[in-house]
Amino acid sequence: MGHLTYANNAAPIEIADEMLAHLRAVTVTKLRRGESFALTVPTNSHAFETLWIHASIPIQFALDVSVRLERSLLASMMEAASSSGGLDLGDERLAIGVQAARPLHAMSA
Repeated sequence: MGHLTYANNAAPIEIADEMLAHLRAVTVTKLRRGESFALTVPTNSHAFETLWIHASIPIQFALDVSVRLERSLLASMMEAASSSGGLDLGDERLAIGVQAARPLHAMSA
């Protein structure tokens, strides 16, 4: 489980490594282009919180494992981040994209 720290908040937000790795790539790309966006994330109380992602607000990504990025999930997340509603990590379509992005491993008998 990775952690997202926003605006020097003491309590980091826990996000699955697969989702957080993709979110990091989307965020860096958007901020490098000078584009801000709304990001809705789950909170520890099973609610959701919307954050404004802007280059002037500190943000930190901490992942426990290395994750291979999937182009189709990145494209979906970039499209959502560019929409008027912003990027919502509670969106079931993104969760499905994360599950589909996981590599399959063959098992031998």
